[in-house]
Amino acid sequence: MQLFRDKYKLVWVLGIILVIGFLSIGIAAFIVSRDAIRAGIVQQALPLTADNIYSEIQKDLLRPVFVSSMMAQDTFMRDWLIGGERDVSRIRRYLNEVKTKYGTNTSFLVSESSRKYYFESGVLKVVSRGDPRDEWYFRVREMRAPYESNVDLDEANRDQRTVFVNYRVLDYRGNYIGAIGVGLTL
Repeated sequence: MQLFRDKYKLVWVLGIILVIGFLSIGIAAFIVSRDAIRAGIVQQALPLTADNIYSEIQKDLLRPVFVSSMMAQDTFMRDWLIGGERDVSRIRRYLNEVKTKYGTNTSFLVSESSRKYYFESGVLKVVSRGDPRDEWYFRVREMRAPYESNVDLDEANRDQRTVFVNYRVLDYRGNYIGAIGVGLTL
């Protein structure tokens, strides 16, 4: 009977040791796998995702910069400003064509001589230094860089939050004659 109890104890002790061993190995394997997966995500998946997001944002912002640059260099538009801003329907058609062709939310032009804010539907308003919503124009007027990007409310489109690319327009002698650009809804 004693021998049977000793064998029974031995089986229990061996069983407990095996269970503890399997649990220890399972927990250790789980921790190692979890750490390896976490490291893989942090070192490989997240940088790829961040690069993808960055390139998408860059692509979405570069196109409006190029469009605004093209508009600022356009001889028709500069000649129209220099020529006295006659026939508003011509600049309205031009801005509407830019908006339609390049899929922007808005396209605009502000003349330095008249301070009129033109957009694809005509004249929106006359910008003034006293209006806080017009501070962007006077900032662009004084800056040295050819353009800026900013997020603002679009008065022409029910104050939708919009990313604007504001480009300086220079005449053929390098004098500032206005600001032109496009806006994309966020």
